[in-house]
Amino acid sequence: MVTNRMLQFDELIQKELSEIIHNEIPDVFSITQVHVSKDLAHAKVWISAYADVEKIVSHCQSISAEIRKELSQRVRARKVPALYFVSDLTEEKASKIEKLLKEIQ
Repeated sequence: MVTNRMLQFDELIQKELSEIIHNEIPDVFSITQVHVSKDLAHAKVWISAYADVEKIVSHCQSISAEIRKELSQRVRARKVPALYFVSDLTEEKASKIEKLLKEIQ
């Protein structure tokens, strides 16, 4: 069961990661969602970008230790989760579905 406190922590991590990563990587992208495990050991971070999202995800993963260290200085928590970055392809999939629906009409 997801509690309100967990959702708030996910949102806090998302906000702080956005600030940290935008300082490190000037590319145009957004962190669309963060899910922190109940034990605070892991956080899955979804990234959406207009250009080469895989490159941005790969770069974020390569500097995840530095990002986590910065995050630990900004967030008061028992434990700062290990970060796992993934591509958020929701918009891309939605546009493909929309295109297919238009073709059917």
